[in-house]
Amino acid sequence: MKKIVIAALLLSPLTGNAAHAEGDYMQTKADGDKVELKSSEKLKVNEPVVNIHKMARTSSVPAFKPRTYKGKVREENVLVVLMDFPDSPQSTLTKGDTQNYYDNYTKAYYNTLFFGNTDKAPDGSYYNTLKTYYEKASGSSLRIKGQVTGWYRAKHPLKYYGDANDKNVGELIMEAAVKAATDPKVNMKQYDRYDYYDLDKDGNIYEPDGIIDKMVVIFSGVGESEGGGRLGSRSIWEHVSEVPFTSPGHPQTITGTTSNYSKFYKKRLAVAEYGIMAEDSTVGTLAHEFGHMLGLIDEYDVSSSAVEHGGEPVRYWSLMSYGADAGKIHGTMPVSLSPLAKSDLQQLYGGNWTLGSEINYGTITAKGKEFLLDQAGIKGSNNDVVKVNLPPIKKIQAGKVMRYNQYYLLEWRSHNGLDKGLSYIYDPFGKNRYGKGLVIWYVNESYRDNGDIIKHPGKSLLGVVDANPQSIRSKDGYSPVTDTQIYDAAFNTRNYGNYNSNPNYFFKKPTTAPKPLFSDSNYTQTALNHLTLREAGRVLPQLGLKIKVVDQNSDGTVAKIKIYK
Repeated sequence: MKKIVIAALLLSPLTGNAAHAEGDYMQTKADGDKVELKSSEKLKVNEPVVNIHKMARTSSVPAFKPRTYKGKVREENVLVVLMDFPDSPQSTLTKGDTQNYYDNYTKAYYNTLFFGNTDKAPDGSYYNTLKTYYEKASGSSLRIKGQVTGWYRAKHPLKYYGDANDKNVGELIMEAAVKAATDPKVNMKQYDRYDYYDLDKDGNIYEPDGIIDKMVVIFSGVGESEGGGRLGSRSIWEHVSEVPFTSPGHPQTITGTTSNYSKFYKKRLAVAEYGIMAEDSTVGTLAHEFGHMLGLIDEYDVSSSAVEHGGEPVRYWSLMSYGADAGKIHGTMPVSLSPLAKSDLQQLYGGNWTLGSEINYGTITAKGKEFLLDQAGIKGSNNDVVKVNLPPIKKIQAGKVMRYNQYYLLEWRSHNGLDKGLSYIYDPFGKNRYGKGLVIWYVNESYRDNGDIIKHPGKSLLGVVDANPQSIRSKDGYSPVTDTQIYDAAFNTRNYGNYNSNPNYFFKKPTTAPKPLFSDSNYTQTALNHLTLREAGRVLPQLGLKIKVVDQNSDGTVAKIKIYK
């Protein structure tokens, strides 16, 4: 996950941003490589996207009450392999290389970072680990465990694997797998528990399939997404991808292993998907990349055109965009997943990722309907999300009428729990913070992702609807990137101030009066065309829909909203 800490420096009347361009889950493969297994092909448990949640009518907004989960807990065993290089030995980083500096990056350190209960950062503060982040994000329905092994020495210098768009990273992954397999302390078979793709077509994913489920390689050095240290672009870009297959349907196998479940060469265990992360990676990077391993897509623009614009309308509102980078030490306080990501994981795995209510546009009246929303950063007893289904989008493709779903996902964001990081967004100008309140996400499934948004600003798979879409400007007429523009996207009855509290900050808004009412009539193509930063906005279907923040409890952890025409 690339951490861009100079976004606020990029000021111009038509500003652009050196946006993320990493190849998460879509890494370019060499010609002839065959990738057979896709996250979209993983067998689903057929859970509803939104768990329908009935709740009692109430005239007041209650205190927040955490909910207890007593359902099934899914376990993921993760094998973490540490690899260093002749030209980049482990634990040789300097304080100038990284904010997340330690004298020694030991096996015990990574065991805590991945599987511990708290992680003590270089600033002495304690933060979530990968395990605790996903325990909280899943409402205690996902448990991450595993083992760290290494350090092992790679055959070649780091630059050999990082050159030419990480062309030889697959070799490094297989070297790591063989090293781990020959370690007497590692039982490789315990990392093959699931048949994610139902290779034997028996409808059962809860059985081994001969493929390692979750393997992460940590490489010594600075990742290319962070500048690459002294190697620059010759270092490795942190990503999730797949080892090139030997032939269609045949992943590379691990020498020295056997499995009764393997259908591959010599009945060996195989490696398909992997994650690779740098020595100084924080929990935000781990959580973001592990999200890909669970099947999530990037919510920022990963296309080559991303460098031409200021960013998609997600940014710090979600882990799968820039929210992975929150924290004074970038990435130590990753924020919540977007409600779409939670819904995807609920559908894939079941559990306790999201609990909510659903309403169809056709049933909405002038009288309206009220709902209670709990803060998104901690699982509560009311709704995590309210889904508003809209009439489908119709497009003619290849002579056929295609219908695509579109809908709103409504959530309430505080600065508690996993969303504490919304108060700790740092750039060269200091500490910044995002708003609080009702965040309305518009989902348009006629788009696959948020890529190439510069070609169709206001229109993409997913984005927040900015409660204050008017362009923020400095006294000199400059506009910020989307990171700042959508900080105040939340609708609220209370004022949550400016992005940066410094009185001399150049993007001070003349008024920060709260906006409690959403009306889709404010988000037309014409309105978008008047914005300086059009990619930060949304073009919405004009249906006469309104959503109002009616009230909230005293500490802002539960809100009552009303949906009406």
